[in-house]
Amino acid sequence: MSEGRKLRLAVIGAGLIGERHARLAAKHDRWTLAALVDPDPRREALAAELGCQWVRTIDELQSGDIDAAIVATPNGLHLSGGLACAERGWPCLIEKPIADTVEQGQSLVDAFEAAGVPLLIGHHRRYHPFVAKAREILDKATYGVPVMASLIWAVCKPLEYFQQGDWRLRSDGGPILINLIHEMDLALHLLGPVRHVQAMTSNAQRGAAVEDTAGVLLRFESGVIATICLSDAALSPWSFEGACGENPHIAETGVSSWRIGCSNGSIEFPGLEVWQDAEHGQGNWSRPLVQTRLSVPKVAPLEEQLTHFADLAEGLCNEPKVSGRDGLAALKAIVAIQKASRTGEIVNP
Repeated sequence: MSEGRKLRLAVIGAGLIGERHARLAAKHDRWTLAALVDPDPRREALAAELGCQWVRTIDELQSGDIDAAIVATPNGLHLSGGLACAERGWPCLIEKPIADTVEQGQSLVDAFEAAGVPLLIGHHRRYHPFVAKAREILDKATYGVPVMASLIWAVCKPLEYFQQGDWRLRSDGGPILINLIHEMDLALHLLGPVRHVQAMTSNAQRGAAVEDTAGVLLRFESGVIATICLSDAALSPWSFEGACGENPHIAETGVSSWRIGCSNGSIEFPGLEVWQDAEHGQGNWSRPLVQTRLSVPKVAPLEEQLTHFADLAEGLCNEPKVSGRDGLAALKAIVAIQKASRTGEIVNP
């Protein structure tokens, strides 16, 4: 890229998250939104509003006119879109999950590694400063070693969410694959690899082909035990997005949705409310506790992700914050959860 020229970006898939990427890129100081790729003719108006071209397929783009791409299509199209980008040598940000299946995810990782092209996976939560702070606390055992964790993700998705595509009510559109995968990426990042998984699901609220509610039990290689309660049909204040206000479609509550219990204190996450012995000693159940809240800067994670993606595309950074292999690890854990819920077995990811 010549000095001073912005990177030319193609956004492939202009649904909910694709449109957000496109609007952010159109205002970003290092990106030019060059194209929207989406077969829906209604996206032509969005492209006109944002001042970029609209095409129905990737094949209609001239490779020399694009520097990098974001793949934000439905999950089942991540493989074909990602492979097309790798073949063209475009650094690529693929929305989570990396693919529909582990085999497809592995194919994408292999293709980008073989091509020597950067691949970034859209687990945008990693860009929040409170994630790095929590990782530091756990790595340094500031409040003792992690023992257990309890995670809740419970929201009530509106009817119009499901009207945007019937795939949202099929097997690839449920909260395990769409929403829990975010929690799993963070759980793996903060607590390490998972050894055993048990799970149950229910579709009782909507009666769709896909689950609306799930319960998960995890045992990490470190010995940490974690439970996850998940639902997109329960009205509650407990969700990551509600806690930090990162998503304009989800009302902010400011209520932490994770609790991580350590041997000498506990952390509410993502709010970073810390509980420890009131006298800062080795506490126990007979001694009073004191709560403090750790302060970190607030950022817009999707904007931070775009900046990091620009660094990758320009060769200013060689290590993706969330690599293809990271995305694959999260998908493997999700697939294990799905298998455990179907079979009732304990599954090793």
